[in-house]
Amino acid sequence: MPDPTRAGRRRAIARRLILLVAALAWLVGSAPAQLARAADPIFYTVRLVPDAQAADVQATIPTGKRASIELMMPVWSPGFYRVENYAARVQDLAARTPGGKALRVDQPRKNRWQIETGGAPTVVVSYRVACAQRSVTTNWVSADLAVLNGAPTFLTLVERIRRPHDVRLELPPTLTRAMTALDPAPDGAANHYRAEDFDTLVDSPIVAGDLDVHQFDAGGRGHYLVDAGDRARFDGARAAGDLQKIVAEARRLWGFLPYKKYVFLNVFRQGGGGLEHKDSTLLTASAARATTPAGYRSWLSFVAHEYFHAFNVKRLRPIELGPFDYENEPHTKSLWIAEGFTSYYATLLLERSGLDTPADFLAAMSAPIRQLQQAPGRLVQALDQSSWDVWSNSMSGVNTDPKTSVNYYVKGEVVGFLLDARVRRATGGSKSLDDVMRLAYKRYAGARGFTPDEFRTTAEDVARTDLREWFRRAVSSTEELDYDEALDWFGLRFVARDGQDASQNWKLEVRDEATETQKSHLRALLAPSQSEPPFANTSFISRSRKSLSSIRVMSTPPRACDVTSVLNETM
Repeated sequence: MPDPTRAGRRRAIARRLILLVAALAWLVGSAPAQLARAADPIFYTVRLVPDAQAADVQATIPTGKRASIELMMPVWSPGFYRVENYAARVQDLAARTPGGKALRVDQPRKNRWQIETGGAPTVVVSYRVACAQRSVTTNWVSADLAVLNGAPTFLTLVERIRRPHDVRLELPPTLTRAMTALDPAPDGAANHYRAEDFDTLVDSPIVAGDLDVHQFDAGGRGHYLVDAGDRARFDGARAAGDLQKIVAEARRLWGFLPYKKYVFLNVFRQGGGGLEHKDSTLLTASAARATTPAGYRSWLSFVAHEYFHAFNVKRLRPIELGPFDYENEPHTKSLWIAEGFTSYYATLLLERSGLDTPADFLAAMSAPIRQLQQAPGRLVQALDQSSWDVWSNSMSGVNTDPKTSVNYYVKGEVVGFLLDARVRRATGGSKSLDDVMRLAYKRYAGARGFTPDEFRTTAEDVARTDLREWFRRAVSSTEELDYDEALDWFGLRFVARDGQDASQNWKLEVRDEATETQKSHLRALLAPSQSEPPFANTSFISRSRKSLSSIRVMSTPPRACDVTSVLNETM
């Protein structure tokens, strides 16, 4: 018979260990925030100059009374995997003391400046930034529109501490309003913002002009659709209503929203593209194209993709994508998850929110399958290698050579669909890729990130089966993907069109002979999420590899326990 005294001691020791680990975690987690509060802010004043298509920046920078300081401008923007020479657009940089004494400035690298401070506690650095580019990582200033991104605008100290960055924006009369996800500065003045650190500043674009702002609530959070530029034919009120449906479905899927507010910076101008940010997205689109039924549906899918990044990549991310080194490009083999799965979920969000029909979903999934299967590069380059090579083989994953490369957006989306089917089949329909993403978020969102093996293991923990060979074939080889399992589970087939062979057309449709069970599987995939709290089943969070073969597939999911409130408190 066990010794109850000994058992009691063991329980007491276990409780003390848990409290000790929690206390250490709190200290480690709170130390950066305390350091950020202790560090003196950098103060920027940014004056927009439309006639020169420029922004004049004045930065008051604390020196700690060091004899010299070094400033840095990033060479890339998180989310856009291409080295860009932002420093080339910096003009007339000069430094002085607050009293006006000129200070020596050297430029040891193309994106760094060294300033001899003379022991002054602060220095004032002024420079002009050329703002005549329309991409979502560069700056534009004209009489009717301004778009400012953090990486090509703000110099900062070369240091490792978290420091507040304060931005005061001076607008000309023609630019009447500015919007950004940045928090207001403590004084509450208009166009005055405070970022808790440089990462937040870089992650928060600013748009100014004659703006239409449509506000809606979802999940107790404020959301803002900000329409700028040539938008005369665009129905912003309708768009805001549809985005509200997308956000509501995302909340049902995840069980929470991870931000205080979210801003859709929707700029209609020449060009196209979007970039995700933690609490916002910057979009460039054509209002004329967005007014047609097909164009509007494409716009919704585009926005849903960028919005889903607020969960997948901005918080749940590959381990290599943070903390950011703004002077050196990070390489990761997991962009197929960050981007491809995001594309898959953008398609699901539209269907599950009621904005698409099942036929729309099948057509939307047919497109990447067809694009992949008609690209010879799928047999040349593995999916994870395409991610690794992104800095040299494409324009941030776009415009890859279909003969020699595989597009991780495209194949990643297809692999997401196939993995979803694999998990559903392995668990008798009780689990799905949704559960994989939620469990991955619980384990790896925030400061750490996941490795490729950790993401695979998470999928195995949900599917209760070994997926090493499945991942090897789908992700790390150039072998053809196997569609049979997904087609069988959902009761689908590829059909011919316009005289083409079905294997060349890759068009998905429901089989005429699909069983009611197969149809129910497809309905379950496309149905709105059930608002079940995330990570409800924690029984598979930690287990050994040896237990894989002995775990039985459960016919019904276990009873849920509510951890949503805990998640919200730790965000």
